[in-house]
Amino acid sequence: MLKEIVVKSRQLLSDCIGENTDLGYYRIQKVIKARSVKINGVRVGVDQNVNAGDLVCVYLADREKDGIEVVYKDDNILVVNKSVGIEVTGEGSLTERINNILTDAVAVPVHRLDRNTMGLVVFALNKTAENELLASFKEREIDKTYNCVVVGKPKQNAQKLKAFLFKDAKKSMVYISETQKQGYLPIETHFRLVKQMGELSVLEVKLITGRTHQIRAHLAHLKMPILGDGKYGINKINRRYRVKTQLLCCTKIMFHFKQGPLKYLDNKSVVLNIDLSQYYKK
Repeated sequence: MLKEIVVKSRQLLSDCIGENTDLGYYRIQKVIKARSVKINGVRVGVDQNVNAGDLVCVYLADREKDGIEVVYKDDNILVVNKSVGIEVTGEGSLTERINNILTDAVAVPVHRLDRNTMGLVVFALNKTAENELLASFKEREIDKTYNCVVVGKPKQNAQKLKAFLFKDAKKSMVYISETQKQGYLPIETHFRLVKQMGELSVLEVKLITGRTHQIRAHLAHLKMPILGDGKYGINKINRRYRVKTQLLCCTKIMFHFKQGPLKYLDNKSVVLNIDLSQYYKK
């Protein structure tokens, strides 16, 4: 796929590409280093200044043909690493792409991640597994762990927090309250500090409840918005680190099946090892 950009003012090539595509800083640098960019017909391999009137051509791989990263698979379930910018269901979705590849089964997602949240997504490969997994997720018998980069540092290295969340469907926003209010549902979020890097911190987060935007909104309420979050974050800081989407990733899923056809998965963990610092400019 070719993206042509007419430069409007003098700026860095990476900034120009970032303003005219949905690519994050890390992928932009990879595209440039791979010499997949031309300036006025000349292929370049390093980030550099471009001037008003320059024609920048970016050659991107067709995302429909991008490989799906399978983290775990057996006869009943499939766990893949979802990238940023793709829905789990719908036209052109992760589900559709997986089923374009699978030849021996039909994959059905049993939970969701936001479009711009990356990480592990579980699919059932038959009806029995689908029923078992849906029931387990509904009963919160499957543990999900996330890693995220936040702006700020927690007051304590580990906390177990409860609050209340209200979902405004019209605005596609949620709001957090420390006290019970009409229409607000209880939430519980656990986190621990993994690493601090100046004004940024890496947190490991576990959801006890799984409400819409719970991690993003709850951490923002605690004055620790996720870096790159355009809805609950700090846009000035997001721009400084050149991050356009929240640095939030589902990194671990642990199954609990004491009986039934998926009992062999009891206490099994599927883990995604990822360094979120690669997705922002240091």
